[in-house]
Amino acid sequence: MPPPAQKEIGRAISDSARVIEEAIDRVVDTVEGQDSPSLHGTVRVSAPDGFGTAFATPALVRVRRHHPRLQVELITATRQLALRPSGFDPAVVIGVPSSSRLVTEHLTDYTLGLCACDDYLAKYGRPKSPAELREHPLIFYIESMLQVGDLDIERHLPGMTPAFSSTNVFAQLEATRQGSGIGVLPAFLTQRTQLRRLLPDEIDIRLPITLAVRREAVTHAAVRVLWAALRQEVAERADELLPE
Repeated sequence: MPPPAQKEIGRAISDSARVIEEAIDRVVDTVEGQDSPSLHGTVRVSAPDGFGTAFATPALVRVRRHHPRLQVELITATRQLALRPSGFDPAVVIGVPSSSRLVTEHLTDYTLGLCACDDYLAKYGRPKSPAELREHPLIFYIESMLQVGDLDIERHLPGMTPAFSSTNVFAQLEATRQGSGIGVLPAFLTQRTQLRRLLPDEIDIRLPITLAVRREAVTHAAVRVLWAALRQEVAERADELLPE
C-alpha cells in the first residue's frame, strides 16, 4: 500500500484537476450562455433577406445586449455562399451547402405557400386547383438571377413563369399585398398580414435552412455565441416557420 503522504499528494492532485475542469466548464458555459461582456471585435453574418430580418436580427440584437463591445454586421441576400475569408463568419442559407470547407448544421425547415390579397381575389377569383394557377400572374424571384437551387420555381410549380419578380422577398410581399398577383411567400412573413393562403393542401413547399461556418472559424467564441443565439430564436418561434 502507498504511504499516507503519497495518498495525500494523490488526493490533492485529483482535487486540483477537478477544480481546473470545473473552471473550464464554467468558462464554456459563460461564453455559450452569453453571460460575459468580454466578447469584442467584428463578426459578419450572412442570411437570406426574409429570415435575416425576421429571425437573425432579433437573435443578433440579443447577443449585443450581452456583449456591447461586439460589432455585428448582417448581410441579407438570398444567394449562394461566398467562401472568401471576408464573406461571412456564420451564415444562414436555404438548402444544404456542400463544401469540405464548411461545418454545417440543419437549423430548421420552413414553409412557403401561395398567397393573395382580398382585392385581387375579388377581381380575378380564387384558383381551385394547381392547373388553374396558369390563369393567374405569379410573384416570385427573378429566375435568371436566382442562385439558390431549392428556390427554383420549376421544381415546385412546373411550367409557371413569374409575371412580377424580384431578388428581394419583401418586394414580392408588397407586390402581393398590392394585388399584382399570387405570391409564393414564406409563412413566417405572411401570418401577420391580411393575405389569404391558397391551395394549402396542394401547394406546401418545405425547404431546409442550414447554419454554416467556415472550419477555421468554428472555435471562435463570438461565432459560437451567435450560433447558439440563432438556434434559440428558431426553437422559440418554430410555429412561425412551420405553422399548423
